[in-house]
Amino acid sequence: MQKANAVERMLSIPRLFTEQRPIWTVEEVAAELGLPVSSTYRYFQSLLRFEYLDEAPGQGYCLGPAFIEYDRIIRITDPLAKVAGPVLAGLTDTLEPGSTLILCQVYRRKVMCIHEQTTGNGPAHTSYERGRPMPLYRGATSKVILAHQPWRAQKREYEQNQQEIHAAGMGHDWKSFSAGLREIRRRGYCVSRGEVDAGRMGIAAPIFSSTGHVAHSLSVVTLDDKTSMADEDRLIMGIVTAAARISEKLSRSDTDKTIAS
Repeated sequence: MQKANAVERMLSIPRLFTEQRPIWTVEEVAAELGLPVSSTYRYFQSLLRFEYLDEAPGQGYCLGPAFIEYDRIIRITDPLAKVAGPVLAGLTDTLEPGSTLILCQVYRRKVMCIHEQTTGNGPAHTSYERGRPMPLYRGATSKVILAHQPWRAQKREYEQNQQEIHAAGMGHDWKSFSAGLREIRRRGYCVSRGEVDAGRMGIAAPIFSSTGHVAHSLSVVTLDDKTSMADEDRLIMGIVTAAARISEKLSRSDTDKTIAS
Protein backbone atom coordinates (compact mmCIF):
# COMPACT_ATOMS: atom_id res chain seq x y z
CA MET A 1 0.00 0.00 0.00
CA GLN A 2 1.34 3.43 -0.94
CA LYS A 3 2.35 5.53 2.03
CA ALA A 4 0.15 8.57 2.61
CA ASN A 5 1.80 11.92 1.91
CA ALA A 6 1.74 14.90 4.27
CA VAL A 7 -1.38 16.43 2.73
CA GLU A 8 -3.31 13.16 3.00
CA ARG A 9 -2.23 12.73 6.62
CA MET A 10 -3.35 16.24 7.47
CA LEU A 11 -6.70 15.84 5.71
CA SER A 12 -7.33 12.60 7.58
CA ILE A 13 -7.38 14.46 10.90
CA PRO A 14 -10.81 16.17 10.59
CA ARG A 15 -12.35 12.79 9.77
CA LEU A 16 -11.57 11.62 13.31
CA PHE A 17 -14.03 14.14 14.76
CA THR A 18 -17.43 12.48 15.11
CA GLU A 19 -20.71 12.92 16.95
CA GLN A 20 -19.53 10.26 19.40
CA ARG A 21 -16.08 11.84 19.86
CA PRO A 22 -16.08 15.57 19.00
CA ILE A 23 -12.96 16.55 20.99
CA TRP A 24 -9.36 15.41 20.37
CA THR A 25 -5.93 16.45 21.61
CA VAL A 26 -2.78 16.54 19.49
CA GLU A 27 -1.36 13.59 21.41
CA GLU A 28 -4.52 11.52 20.96
CA VAL A 29 -4.58 12.14 17.21
CA ALA A 30 -0.88 11.30 16.92
CA ALA A 31 -1.46 7.97 18.70
CA GLU A 32 -4.61 7.19 16.66
CA LEU A 33 -2.93 7.81 13.29
CA GLY A 34 0.53 6.53 14.27
CA LEU A 35 2.21 9.89 13.62
CA PRO A 36 4.98 11.73 15.44
CA VAL A 37 3.60 14.30 17.88
CA SER A 38 5.79 17.00 16.31
CA SER A 39 4.34 16.39 12.83
CA THR A 40 0.80 16.21 14.20
CA TYR A 41 1.28 19.52 15.97
CA ARG A 42 2.30 21.16 12.66
CA TYR A 43 -0.78 19.71 10.96
CA PHE A 44 -2.96 21.11 13.74
CA GLN A 45 -1.42 24.55 13.31
CA SER A 46 -2.29 24.54 9.60
CA LEU A 47 -5.83 23.32 10.25
CA LEU A 48 -6.31 25.97 12.95
CA ARG A 49 -4.99 28.70 10.66
CA PHE A 50 -7.60 27.86 8.01
CA GLU A 51 -10.24 27.35 10.75
CA TYR A 52 -10.93 23.71 9.95
CA LEU A 53 -10.27 23.14 13.65
CA ASP A 54 -10.99 25.30 16.67
CA GLU A 55 -9.87 25.25 20.28
CA ALA A 56 -12.07 23.70 22.95
CA PRO A 57 -10.57 25.44 26.01
CA GLY A 58 -9.25 23.01 28.59
CA GLN A 59 -10.27 19.99 26.51
CA GLY A 60 -8.47 19.96 23.18
CA TYR A 61 -9.74 20.78 19.72
CA CYS A 62 -13.04 20.52 17.82
CA LEU A 63 -14.14 21.08 14.23
CA GLY A 64 -13.91 24.72 13.18
CA PRO A 65 -16.28 27.28 11.66
CA ALA A 66 -14.99 26.79 8.12
CA PHE A 67 -17.26 23.76 7.79
CA ILE A 68 -20.30 25.88 8.68
CA GLU A 69 -19.47 28.30 5.87
CA TYR A 70 -18.95 25.46 3.40
CA ASP A 71 -22.24 23.86 4.42
CA ARG A 72 -24.09 27.07 3.57
CA ILE A 73 -22.34 27.31 0.20
CA ILE A 74 -23.29 23.72 -0.61
CA ARG A 75 -26.91 24.29 0.39
CA ILE A 76 -27.12 27.27 -1.97
CA THR A 77 -25.14 25.93 -4.92
CA ASP A 78 -25.65 22.14 -4.92
CA PRO A 79 -26.59 21.25 -8.54
CA LEU A 80 -28.89 18.38 -7.52
CA ALA A 81 -30.79 20.51 -5.00
CA LYS A 82 -31.28 23.21 -7.63
CA VAL A 83 -32.68 20.74 -10.14
CA ALA A 84 -34.77 18.85 -7.59
CA GLY A 85 -36.19 21.89 -5.78
CA PRO A 86 -39.14 22.60 -8.10
CA VAL A 87 -39.97 18.89 -8.35
CA LEU A 88 -40.03 18.49 -4.57
CA ALA A 89 -42.14 21.62 -4.19
CA GLY A 90 -44.80 20.12 -6.41
CA LEU A 91 -44.62 16.78 -4.61
CA THR A 92 -45.08 18.18 -1.10
CA ASP A 93 -48.61 19.35 -1.94
CA THR A 94 -49.68 15.71 -2.32
CA LEU A 95 -48.21 14.47 0.99
CA GLU A 96 -49.67 14.19 4.46
CA PRO A 97 -48.40 16.75 7.03
CA GLY A 98 -45.26 15.48 8.73
CA SER A 99 -44.11 13.40 5.75
CA THR A 100 -40.44 13.91 4.96
CA LEU A 101 -38.81 13.98 1.53
CA ILE A 102 -35.15 12.98 1.49
CA LEU A 103 -32.43 13.33 -1.13
CA CYS A 104 -29.40 11.10 -0.58
CA GLN A 105 -26.10 10.38 -2.25
CA VAL A 106 -23.32 7.81 -1.99
CA TYR A 107 -20.62 8.90 0.44
CA ARG A 108 -17.59 6.79 1.41
CA ARG A 109 -19.39 3.49 0.75
CA LYS A 110 -22.42 4.66 2.69
CA VAL A 111 -25.49 6.67 1.75
CA MET A 112 -25.81 10.16 3.23
CA CYS A 113 -28.80 12.48 3.45
CA ILE A 114 -28.00 15.75 1.65
CA HIS A 115 -31.45 17.34 1.81
CA GLU A 116 -34.57 16.78 3.92
CA GLN A 117 -37.89 18.55 3.68
CA THR A 118 -40.84 17.95 6.01
CA THR A 119 -44.33 18.86 4.83
CA GLY A 120 -46.87 20.89 6.79
CA ASN A 121 -46.62 21.59 10.50
CA GLY A 122 -46.49 18.00 11.69
CA PRO A 123 -43.40 16.56 13.40
CA ALA A 124 -40.78 14.97 11.15
CA HIS A 125 -41.23 11.24 10.67
CA THR A 126 -37.55 10.38 10.47
CA SER A 127 -34.19 10.82 12.18
CA TYR A 128 -32.49 10.55 8.78
CA GLU A 129 -31.35 14.18 8.71
CA ARG A 130 -28.90 16.05 6.51
CA GLY A 131 -25.34 14.87 7.05
CA ARG A 132 -26.27 11.51 8.57
CA PRO A 133 -24.72 8.53 6.74
CA MET A 134 -26.42 5.12 6.62
CA PRO A 135 -25.14 1.67 5.59
CA LEU A 136 -25.90 0.65 2.03
CA TYR A 137 -28.07 -2.22 3.27
CA ARG A 138 -30.36 -0.32 5.68
CA GLY A 139 -33.54 1.43 4.60
CA ALA A 140 -35.20 1.93 1.23
CA THR A 141 -33.12 5.05 0.55
CA SER A 142 -29.90 3.04 0.67
CA LYS A 143 -31.13 -0.23 -0.84
CA VAL A 144 -32.44 1.37 -4.01
CA ILE A 145 -28.98 2.82 -4.64
CA LEU A 146 -27.19 -0.44 -3.80
CA ALA A 147 -29.51 -2.29 -6.20
CA HIS A 148 -28.16 -0.16 -9.06
CA GLN A 149 -24.45 -0.54 -8.20
CA PRO A 150 -22.14 -2.85 -10.19
CA TRP A 151 -22.26 -6.45 -8.98
CA ARG A 152 -18.67 -6.22 -7.72
CA ALA A 153 -19.68 -3.42 -5.34
CA GLN A 154 -22.70 -5.45 -4.22
CA LYS A 155 -20.52 -8.53 -3.67
CA ARG A 156 -18.01 -6.54 -1.63
CA GLU A 157 -20.81 -5.08 0.51
CA TYR A 158 -22.16 -8.56 1.17
CA GLU A 159 -18.80 -10.08 2.02
CA GLN A 160 -17.92 -7.30 4.46
CA ASN A 161 -21.33 -7.08 6.19
CA GLN A 162 -22.78 -10.59 6.04
CA GLN A 163 -24.06 -10.72 9.61
CA GLU A 164 -25.74 -7.31 9.42
CA ILE A 165 -27.26 -8.13 6.04
CA HIS A 166 -28.63 -11.43 7.35
CA ALA A 167 -30.08 -9.65 10.39
CA ALA A 168 -31.70 -7.06 8.11
CA GLY A 169 -33.54 -9.84 6.27
CA MET A 170 -31.86 -9.15 2.94
CA GLY A 171 -30.92 -12.76 2.29
CA HIS A 172 -29.26 -15.73 3.98
CA ASP A 173 -26.50 -16.02 1.37
CA TRP A 174 -25.03 -14.15 -1.59
CA LYS A 175 -27.47 -15.70 -4.05
CA SER A 176 -30.60 -14.59 -2.15
CA PHE A 177 -29.07 -11.18 -1.39
CA SER A 178 -28.27 -10.62 -5.06
CA ALA A 179 -31.73 -11.81 -6.12
CA GLY A 180 -33.36 -9.33 -3.74
CA LEU A 181 -31.36 -6.46 -5.21
CA ARG A 182 -32.27 -7.51 -8.75
CA GLU A 183 -35.94 -7.46 -7.76
CA ILE A 184 -35.63 -3.90 -6.41
CA ARG A 185 -33.93 -2.90 -9.64
CA ARG A 186 -36.63 -4.55 -11.72
CA ARG A 187 -39.43 -2.78 -9.83
CA GLY A 188 -37.68 0.58 -9.93
CA TYR A 189 -38.37 1.40 -6.28
CA CYS A 190 -37.93 0.05 -2.76
CA VAL A 191 -40.20 0.03 0.30
CA SER A 192 -38.90 -0.54 3.84
CA ARG A 193 -40.55 -0.53 7.25
CA GLY A 194 -38.94 0.25 10.60
CA GLU A 195 -35.35 -0.13 9.38
CA VAL A 196 -34.26 3.40 10.27
CA ASP A 197 -37.01 4.56 12.67
CA ALA A 198 -39.60 2.37 14.38
CA GLY A 199 -43.12 2.85 13.07
CA ARG A 200 -41.94 4.60 9.91
CA MET A 201 -41.99 3.41 6.33
CA GLY A 202 -39.76 4.63 3.54
CA ILE A 203 -40.35 4.57 -0.21
CA ALA A 204 -37.38 5.31 -2.46
CA ALA A 205 -36.59 5.54 -6.16
CA PRO A 206 -33.21 5.96 -7.90
CA ILE A 207 -32.00 9.16 -9.51
CA PHE A 208 -29.99 8.55 -12.68
CA SER A 209 -27.14 10.70 -13.95
CA SER A 210 -26.84 11.56 -17.64
CA THR A 211 -24.56 8.50 -18.03
CA GLY A 212 -27.05 6.15 -16.38
CA HIS A 213 -25.11 5.92 -13.11
CA VAL A 214 -27.03 5.90 -9.81
CA ALA A 215 -25.42 7.70 -6.89
CA HIS A 216 -28.54 9.48 -5.58
CA SER A 217 -32.05 8.57 -4.50
CA LEU A 218 -35.30 10.28 -3.60
CA SER A 219 -37.39 9.01 -0.69
CA VAL A 220 -40.50 9.80 1.28
CA VAL A 221 -40.82 8.77 4.93
CA THR A 222 -44.20 8.59 6.64
CA LEU A 223 -46.02 6.81 9.45
CA ASP A 224 -46.51 3.15 8.64
CA ASP A 225 -49.73 2.59 10.58
CA LYS A 226 -51.42 5.57 8.93
CA THR A 227 -50.55 4.56 5.39
CA SER A 228 -53.14 2.39 3.63
CA MET A 229 -52.36 0.19 0.64
CA ALA A 230 -53.98 2.78 -1.60
CA ASP A 231 -51.84 5.50 0.00
CA GLU A 232 -48.73 3.38 -0.46
CA ASP A 233 -49.47 2.85 -4.16
CA ARG A 234 -50.03 6.58 -4.59
CA LEU A 235 -46.76 7.42 -2.81
CA ILE A 236 -44.83 4.90 -4.90
CA MET A 237 -46.18 6.44 -8.09
CA GLY A 238 -45.35 9.95 -6.86
CA ILE A 239 -41.79 9.14 -5.79
CA VAL A 240 -40.97 7.13 -8.92
CA THR A 241 -42.36 9.89 -11.15
CA ALA A 242 -40.54 12.64 -9.26
CA ALA A 243 -37.22 10.76 -9.34
CA ALA A 244 -37.63 10.23 -13.09
CA ARG A 245 -38.29 13.95 -13.58
CA ILE A 246 -35.18 14.86 -11.58
CA SER A 247 -33.13 12.35 -13.61
CA GLU A 248 -34.44 13.88 -16.83
CA LYS A 249 -33.66 17.43 -15.67
CA LEU A 250 -30.14 16.39 -14.63
CA SER A 251 -29.54 14.80 -18.02
CA ARG A 252 -30.86 17.89 -19.81
CA SER A 253 -28.67 20.13 -17.65
CA ASP A 254 -25.57 18.09 -18.48
CA THR A 255 -26.45 18.20 -22.18
CA ASP A 256 -26.84 21.98 -22.09
CA LYS A 257 -23.44 22.33 -20.40
CA THR A 258 -21.83 20.15 -23.08
CA ILE A 259 -23.38 22.22 -25.89
CA ALA A 260 -22.34 25.48 -24.21
CA SER A 261 -18.74 24.34 -23.91
